[in-house]
Amino acid sequence: MPTIGVNLGHDGGAALAQPGGVHVIEAERQLGLRHVCGGNTRFAAEAAGWVARLHALADAPVTAVAVADWYTPACAILPEGLVELVSEDITWSRPGDALASSVLRPVKAEGWPLAEGPAGPVPVVAVRHHYAHAALAYFTSGADRALTVALDGTGNYAECGMVCLGEGGRLTPVLSFDNRTGPRFGLVYEALARRIHGGQFDTGKLLGLAATGEVDPEVLPVLRAMLAGERGRRRMPDLFESLSGSVLSGSALRYEDTWFPYDEEAGGYLDGLLADATDDDVVHSYGGIFPDEIRTAHGRRIAVGSSPGDPVCRNLAATLQAAVEQDLVRFVTGLHARHPDYPTLCYAGGCALNITANTRLAESGCFTRVSVPTCCDDSGIALGAALAVASAEDRPYAPGTRPGPLLAFAGPELTGRGVRRAGHTRRTFASDAALVGHVARMLASEQCVAWLQGGMETGPRALGHRSLLVSPHWTGARRHVSQTVKGREWFRPVAPLCPAEVAGDWFTGPLDHTDTMLFAARVRPDRTEELSEVRHIDGTARLQTLHAAEHPLLHALCHAVGEHTGLPVLVNTSANGGGRPILNSLEDALDLLDTTPLDAVVLADERTVVTADEPAGADRTDGTDEEGSR
Repeated sequence: MPTIGVNLGHDGGAALAQPGGVHVIEAERQLGLRHVCGGNTRFAAEAAGWVARLHALADAPVTAVAVADWYTPACAILPEGLVELVSEDITWSRPGDALASSVLRPVKAEGWPLAEGPAGPVPVVAVRHHYAHAALAYFTSGADRALTVALDGTGNYAECGMVCLGEGGRLTPVLSFDNRTGPRFGLVYEALARRIHGGQFDTGKLLGLAATGEVDPEVLPVLRAMLAGERGRRRMPDLFESLSGSVLSGSALRYEDTWFPYDEEAGGYLDGLLADATDDDVVHSYGGIFPDEIRTAHGRRIAVGSSPGDPVCRNLAATLQAAVEQDLVRFVTGLHARHPDYPTLCYAGGCALNITANTRLAESGCFTRVSVPTCCDDSGIALGAALAVASAEDRPYAPGTRPGPLLAFAGPELTGRGVRRAGHTRRTFASDAALVGHVARMLASEQCVAWLQGGMETGPRALGHRSLLVSPHWTGARRHVSQTVKGREWFRPVAPLCPAEVAGDWFTGPLDHTDTMLFAARVRPDRTEELSEVRHIDGTARLQTLHAAEHPLLHALCHAVGEHTGLPVLVNTSANGGGRPILNSLEDALDLLDTTPLDAVVLADERTVVTADEPAGADRTDGTDEEGSR
């Protein structure tokens, strides 16, 4: 039977899980505000409408509404029982021996608008934040036995991660972590992102910037001590490498006018001071602010800037990325040693968006597969909550199967398809081959198109359904689409699209993991010059491989462009303007067409190309099958 999930925190929204599939509504795409949470007044006003839409999509009466436990106090639509649970029950949401009994809990929700179904009130169940992450990762993977890890930054303040064991239709929590002892992978990453880029959600920018810097060996142990202090490392030596042999004595961190020297007993800088602090204070101290200055054990003082153009900031980004990768691989390798009979790693939480670290995990040799859902961050929490509460027979992805692109494109269809705007020409083609041939010629002639197709992607990456495409055969293609059309920073990488069967001719790395752009491939050394427009500074590429059965039009488009240019590869980046969520309306796409150098909007499902390069006219249908040219 269907289950609805709700997330009232940042990246909030609602989702439906039922045997026939899933549907995900992300609030930021509905409201046009990135990372929006339940404290937003429009969110509160429209959330009941999203839930009603999911009821209408359900194949049968909804049996429960699952709500993720983290919320902002400013949220105006909270069920009473959730507030009582989170604020009053000390056994809930905290690491400890009661873990298995504190991940799901019925709550009082009389009169809660989001619990009202077509036939009356629906039972409400609270789901612990990281258990929702873990449920999303495991129950959408198709694995029948998996080690499941959820790691993020702030988390629910009391907790920053959880480890579960998935077997068949069961997901059993076995371990959880708090920010006092670590791992604080996401939290410290957020702090440096705030420092350099201005916000905690700019961690993706920080990952891109990391490739432009050099690892500083004197700073590396300092940052590793910030990720997890020695006290926590000694407690779980199989998961965390001791720093006792590192050179840390004499090192210190300065926050404003106060220096905090390395505390040998606590094994960190703030660890001893915050041992008895509130969860909020711990999160703010590690994740809200980054040190103003670092003093290494050798006495070198490094003033921390706040600009991506500052070489110190670039080197710090590179060094922090190296620290995270080093400790994350040790952490997951240790978990594998504890639970060696689980061949698949299912991984979620905000930390799972770090594609370079993901590649290290995929290439560690511990697992036959590393499965990361496209909406692994909090945008997937609503669906994870629904899957956690649903019974085994009511979940859509049976163990032992590969769900393929079903989750990746479980968002809403494009809205406003019937919109017409003066000054645009709409050209419709009689066949898929004609459409593909026409768009291929546009791309080969150094034009840029918005390709809109099917259901919207879940999560923060465009995977060919809401994408801007350009061919990388010409110098300046990346700058044109990323900086000129979208207004993004110069160091942000773009992502190549490539048919899976020829990807090995152009890229190396875990190519069996690259269908959703969550793992980093490497450009082959002999292809460096040809792929200079898709290659990141460090030689990696956020590759998405395409299979003909799953992406027939895009797969054919890559090959068609390759016939013109010699490169069956396309540059792909999300269809949106700078600072805006990925678009999901034709109106927004036409705004891009009118206000940027974008050359066309392609409505692939309708075989229609909209351009603004001709005088306004009536719709035209092109009857030619093969070429579709006039």
